[in-house]
Amino acid sequence: MQYRIGIDSGGTYVEAEAWAEDGTLLGTASAGPGNSLLNYEQTFVNLETVIETLLNQNKVHECQLILAGVAGSQSANNQTAIEAYLLNRFSIPVRIISDADLAMLKGFGYNSGILVIAGTGSIVLGQEGPKRYRIGGWGHLLGDEGGAYDIVKRCYQQMTQELNQQLETGPMTTLILTALNYVSPTEAISDFYQMSRQQIAAQARILAEQGQNNEQFKSVIEVCANQLAQQIQLMQERFLTDKPIKIALTGSVLTHNQLLKHHVEEQVAQKSTVQFVTLEGSNAAGVKNFILEDFK
Repeated sequence: MQYRIGIDSGGTYVEAEAWAEDGTLLGTASAGPGNSLLNYEQTFVNLETVIETLLNQNKVHECQLILAGVAGSQSANNQTAIEAYLLNRFSIPVRIISDADLAMLKGFGYNSGILVIAGTGSIVLGQEGPKRYRIGGWGHLLGDEGGAYDIVKRCYQQMTQELNQQLETGPMTTLILTALNYVSPTEAISDFYQMSRQQIAAQARILAEQGQNNEQFKSVIEVCANQLAQQIQLMQERFLTDKPIKIALTGSVLTHNQLLKHHVEEQVAQKSTVQFVTLEGSNAAGVKNFILEDFK
């Protein structure tokens, strides 16, 4: 049975799926982070790991294609290099695209729509016929508004503001110390500077679980949601159609943080008629909508 391998290679982990021609899921595999801009060599290792796992589960000669959406590959301009390496390694046709483009394939195939990704980072993509649009996705130092890293960073910044005002037991300081098990604000801040981007982003879910009734945390979420909503509205302005636009939401923040998701949907719906859908599961399934003839 012929099949394809789809890989969602993100900043936190790599997820891969093997899909048969009839839409049957034949197997899954996962590994560590796969952002080729932030960790080029580790991305190769983890991509090889998941591919080998799926090829060992199925017949190698029946694999038609390996399609990997690799975070950072577009910014780093290393998609061709990754393709060449994997093609030489496995002798199977390989196509490397961005992780965002893979999510777009899952959400819309080749139809028009807007895709909003808010995971560790964030990006807003649009496609209308042959036209492709992009807003955001410039990384944690220059953008990624509304992503998990951005949320946590803003919480820590709020804590420093409370410390500046000599509020050592302010609401945000109390939340961070309690939820993340720190003894003091200085310990938390010191730890922040020593953690990786992924470790910092991982704290967003903990803060969200503990901060549902914390007004300062809810204010941070509203700010992040408003910025994402503004990017969506800016994307809408680029579309030529007057018809309601389908907007797909994906990523760990939009999947797990219902407060942020609600605010984003509310802000956008106030100014336009849209249809929101939430993409569940791995975006590796986007390989099912990839047109192989385009690759050939």
